[in-house]
Amino acid sequence: MSTDLGLPTIGGLDGVPTTDATQTAKDYTSDQEVRWCPGCGDYAVLAAVRQFLPTLGIRRENTVFVSGIGCSSRFPYYLNTYGMHSIHGRAPTIATGLATSRPDLSVWVVTGDGDALSIGGNHLIHALRRNVNIKILLFNNRIYGLTKGQYSPTSEVGKVTK
Repeated sequence: MSTDLGLPTIGGLDGVPTTDATQTAKDYTSDQEVRWCPGCGDYAVLAAVRQFLPTLGIRRENTVFVSGIGCSSRFPYYLNTYGMHSIHGRAPTIATGLATSRPDLSVWVVTGDGDALSIGGNHLIHALRRNVNIKILLFNNRIYGLTKGQYSPTSEVGKVTK
């Protein structure tokens, strides 16, 4: 369904095939062992996404997660959907190409503050400027987690890191 202006409705799922089959979080859980540090907030985000994906009523085969580099970018491994890693900071670019060429897909970008707001800052800005039909999950822990403590673009002013 579209608005009177011809724009997609909220959620951007126009054209994405739906399913009548009942889906659960388990349907979206891959067979991969989750490998984040104990206590990492990424676990909570993964659990929340697994819980709400079934409520969208779209087919798993039409869901794609594109990630960049960093701890958050392991996300596609842990979901039973299509997914891929891109190069550092370029997930919005890959997702833009995918979403524009395949309107039958629900395309998600999974990225962290370092990946999206540092090396990928311009790519993120241009994806937003173009208003491409992608969803962006930006994990902001205000530090480069993968390098175990290097400051990121969202680190507090004056933060002392390793």
